[in-house]
Amino acid sequence: MAGVCGCVECGRCVAVCPMADMYVNFSIAMSPRGVIKKAMVDEDLVEDKNIWYCTECNAGTDVCPQGVSCRDLIHGLRKIAMEREGTEDVKYCTVCNEPFIAVPVEDFVFARLQAEPANVLRILELCPVCRRERYMERNA
Repeated sequence: MAGVCGCVECGRCVAVCPMADMYVNFSIAMSPRGVIKKAMVDEDLVEDKNIWYCTECNAGTDVCPQGVSCRDLIHGLRKIAMEREGTEDVKYCTVCNEPFIAVPVEDFVFARLQAEPANVLRILELCPVCRRERYMERNA
């Protein structure tokens, strides 16, 4: 994988990014290209609220001609933010207490699923590992 400096600003990552359809306030500042550009000019992104909108889907990397991974960049920035001072921008698993989803992403998912029964929504409060374990317990 090439580092962020490999970005040629082609915009393919932005074209496939699901955030444009998810957030009415979507802008270049929160787009993969915008975050990568800020990283290239050494902006302090750890404090940037835009790092919490990413779904970490990796769609941008899949189409990037340089193999730049915005997902890996976002994941690293979030980790640093959580280690520095903690954050309210991440949701923690209700079983293992591991961070697993950014609050803006969770808000979008819950808004789309608001008509679902509460027991269905509770499973979304678990990280993927705990969800798998719960599934295995129920279906063994």
